[in-house]
Amino acid sequence: MQKTMKAALITNYSGVSGIEFGETPVPQITSGEVLIQVHAASINPADLLFLHGNYGMTRALPSVGGMEGCGTVIATGSSLAARMLKGKRVAFVSEGFGSWSEYTKASAMTCMVLPNHVTDEQGAVFFVNPASAMAMVKIAKKLKSKAIVQTAGASALGRILTKLGSEHGIPIISIVRKSEQEQLLRELGGQHIMNSSSATFEQDLKMKCHQLGATVCFDAVGGELTGPVLSALPDGSSLFQYGLLGGHQTTINADDLVFRRKRISGFWASDWVKTQSIFELLALQGAMKKSIGSHIQTEISQTYNLHQTVDAIEHYTASMTSGKVLLLPASR
Repeated sequence: MQKTMKAALITNYSGVSGIEFGETPVPQITSGEVLIQVHAASINPADLLFLHGNYGMTRALPSVGGMEGCGTVIATGSSLAARMLKGKRVAFVSEGFGSWSEYTKASAMTCMVLPNHVTDEQGAVFFVNPASAMAMVKIAKKLKSKAIVQTAGASALGRILTKLGSEHGIPIISIVRKSEQEQLLRELGGQHIMNSSSATFEQDLKMKCHQLGATVCFDAVGGELTGPVLSALPDGSSLFQYGLLGGHQTTINADDLVFRRKRISGFWASDWVKTQSIFELLALQGAMKKSIGSHIQTEISQTYNLHQTVDAIEHYTASMTSGKVLLLPASR
């Protein structure tokens, strides 16, 4: 086994200017971890936050970039959960180490064996968005919401949630910014699409939320959009903030919290998973394996070599709704 590997390294938290392509040691694993030869790695909005030091955690620098990917387990720690993955092709999340490299390590508990019909490309986007969308449906059902409001409706996660809503019989009210995004969602079967650029957006959204009984919203944008969306929800509703696409500052109407009994909470998939029992997580994995790669596909817009990581990130940032951008370490 080689001792070093190629990787896209974060040298400082200054965005793409802090990324360097170079060599770094192959990671050492502990008993509950596995060593993975990476086939494909994804770029997600969370990675963009991480590059600026604005994610919920940091790593000692220099660090391998990325978090999510697909690969083959080539070595394992001594735990039973790890040893069961030896030689398996898995989807993984590696928040602690990174995924933009030839090899990575991950906890056996954040790996999922991939069905044969799921390609490496779909495997690389198997975890973060699908798992988050399924968690959102589960949360909405628990809170007895008859419909779900989502911002960034044309994003990769937004498209998956639109399909899952149809599958589970839960109407999805999707908020977008452009007419072409409206058309994209309609082609996916979306029926309740609100354009925030419309002069009557706030009135239309309020009417639709009350009509469908949408008392849960998942907001990826924040910033100036959150306040009007919260005000449009019925009394007693819950808004879950899970992204910062619109900026870190959010202004809301205090009346919504005080007199309308509405609530705002954060949703971070990594934390949510920790609140679930092993049986609930196994059920989630089973549902994902049945859905992802078959009737639920993530659009892949482009793939890049590891040494083109900066180009890949710039491509993704410029056109997030065009689809996911992947890094392919083996293509160097």
